[in-house]
Amino acid sequence: MNMLKIYGRSDSSNSAKVYWLLDEIGQTYDRIDCGGKFGGNDQPAYLAMNPNGKVPTVVDGDVVVWESNAILRYIASRHKAVSLWPEDAAGRAAIDMWMDWSATTLTPPLGRLRKALKAGEDFATAPVFAAFQLLDTHLEGSRYIAGNQFSIADIAAGANIHRWTLLLLEKPELKNIAAYHQRLLERPAFVSRIAQSLS
Repeated sequence: MNMLKIYGRSDSSNSAKVYWLLDEIGQTYDRIDCGGKFGGNDQPAYLAMNPNGKVPTVVDGDVVVWESNAILRYIASRHKAVSLWPEDAAGRAAIDMWMDWSATTLTPPLGRLRKALKAGEDFATAPVFAAFQLLDTHLEGSRYIAGNQFSIADIAAGANIHRWTLLLLEKPELKNIAAYHQRLLERPAFVSRIAQSLS
């Protein structure tokens, strides 16, 4: 089997979740620092692999995958991590729903809020609070996002969950998310790849 190559950087949440998954399954890889302070993601050779020009990008022999959630699915499937990405259609759909929700409903408003806070600009908290309130309500009856078993849905959302805990503003107290975050902190790969690497 070819050595998996990951183009990314540790302070990118999308890269970090790929490293997290690889740590969870004990899969070795060759990390190539790219993007941010490392640059390189605007070069023709990189754009030939990933026309979006962002990180991460995975190269597995002749296979190239970009978009972090697609990478999570690919790696989990490629390495038969069925506890994280089941083989049955219903199990995968339950995970897919929350991965897509995280990408479309949770991440964009949180990103805008964090950027505004950093720049000292006015910001809208309502979309962020609504998304996290929805998740908190869902977690009332579930240990993890897609059920009672840890899955790649948790890896897809984990950086956002951690960044929610770091937001320096008045926000609602969401006890189920707080308890869920504590469960994630029990996972060494979450601590090293998310809690210690992202701010």
